[in-house]
Amino acid sequence: MITKIKFGECLQLLLSSLDMSNNRLAKGINVDSSLISRWLHEQRIPSYNGNYIESITNFLYKNILNSIQVQRLNDALNIVCGNDYIRISMKNKIMKALLEAQGRSLEGKKIRTIKKIDVSDKDNNNIIIGRKNVLAAILALIETVGKEKCKDNNVIYLSSDNNLDLIKIQEDFIGWKEAILKALINGWTVKFLFKLNQNIKEIMNLILFTIPLLETGRFLLYYYKTYDVASQGREVAIIPGEGAFSCFSTGLNSEIDCAFYTNNQVGIDILCKNFNIILLPLSKSLIKYYDLDESVSYNNSLDESDNTAGNRFLFKNNLSLLLIPNILLKKLLDKLSFTNYQLIKILELHQRRVNSFLLNIKQYEYFDIYPLISIQNIIKNKEFSFYCFNVVNTINFDIEDIIIIIQNILNLLKTYDNYKFSFVNETLYKNKGNSVSSFIIKERYSVHIESSKHAIIIQEPMVVNAFEGYFKDIWEQISPIDKDKEEVIKWLAHQVDTLKAQLIKK
Repeated sequence: MITKIKFGECLQLLLSSLDMSNNRLAKGINVDSSLISRWLHEQRIPSYNGNYIESITNFLYKNILNSIQVQRLNDALNIVCGNDYIRISMKNKIMKALLEAQGRSLEGKKIRTIKKIDVSDKDNNNIIIGRKNVLAAILALIETVGKEKCKDNNVIYLSSDNNLDLIKIQEDFIGWKEAILKALINGWTVKFLFKLNQNIKEIMNLILFTIPLLETGRFLLYYYKTYDVASQGREVAIIPGEGAFSCFSTGLNSEIDCAFYTNNQVGIDILCKNFNIILLPLSKSLIKYYDLDESVSYNNSLDESDNTAGNRFLFKNNLSLLLIPNILLKKLLDKLSFTNYQLIKILELHQRRVNSFLLNIKQYEYFDIYPLISIQNIIKNKEFSFYCFNVVNTINFDIEDIIIIIQNILNLLKTYDNYKFSFVNETLYKNKGNSVSSFIIKERYSVHIESSKHAIIIQEPMVVNAFEGYFKDIWEQISPIDKDKEEVIKWLAHQVDTLKAQLIKK
């Protein structure tokens, strides 16, 4: 039996089975990589009279390297072809799967009706058919309202009830992030309600997708309180005073593929009430915002996290204050314009956090990742900046101060086997598409995300687990020499020797 897999989905399954990138396939069959992308996203389908299917088949077949890939391919092809073709060769099975998927996409395209709507019409009510048409219409409306300042602090309501399918993190929908960001900058608030599932990668994709939106402080994420909540098969996109979409699926367990659109004010108000009175009470807020002027409250929450049992994972764009001994920190802060009250508060919190750090590191694994430039800037520029009490504070170091800090890191690494430490090339982190400047994960308890404008706390266990997996993925990609403790200690000791030599010259 042939299952209803379209060409883009089929090709993606085959590429994933062979761990093959779009670019590699493009080079292998001598086409532009943008064509592969359009195939994968069903924007283009190879025609019946072309030879693309044969070229793809030959290239994929030649690049089967081991039995693991054979098993992955068989699993993928079983999804596409079922058991009907189990006895034919692998090469013929690949071609058969691609041909069947090609036919399904091409024939479906013939019968699909694409209807554009004019969202500017008054009292316009439309039925929109086709997933991409629905998404395009919603995006067009968000782009329209995002061009002007919001006058009444209105809220844009979005919901996804079908495992985040409303905003798939794909090239097709990169415009969503830009459109929503413009609306947020122009004064709109967005409430996005989604169904949290157990797909760790999907959860992390959503968080990374929304980081620039979260930085505005006006993008609010909600998730259903009950993890196994039954799918309602409906999703909404509502922009008060402008228009609303009630989206739904026409098949069991399938993605949204139809929508009713209205810009009738009564209809919009009804959907707004449904969202606020019915949907939001079934949900929880995923994030807690802290503005930068709430740094003491935020640091108190870090202190609570420090006191919780479990492993800790940290990525930070500059060195943690915990690596500066309390006595040295007091000496450095005395140079700044803190009041005596503020100084006492900072040092008390710092000492508590250091004590918790030293207590937990004896029992649990602690991983720290810092960009190499963070320590290089301290050595070269002899300064360190941090935010506290509404301002960015810059500490100026003497060479002796820098030696004390590096020596403290060396002592921690030598004393505690559980302490893992790495300085990495910043491109490793950026190449993963990450815009988070810092995050701290406490196993099964919390994630603290620090951006340029806000601090954010997430305590939902599934999301914390997703972040932990994401961190471990980054750690695995670090060169062995950059995370080998002996090599790190040797490199830091060399920096101390170099700094001491500078002191002697003085």
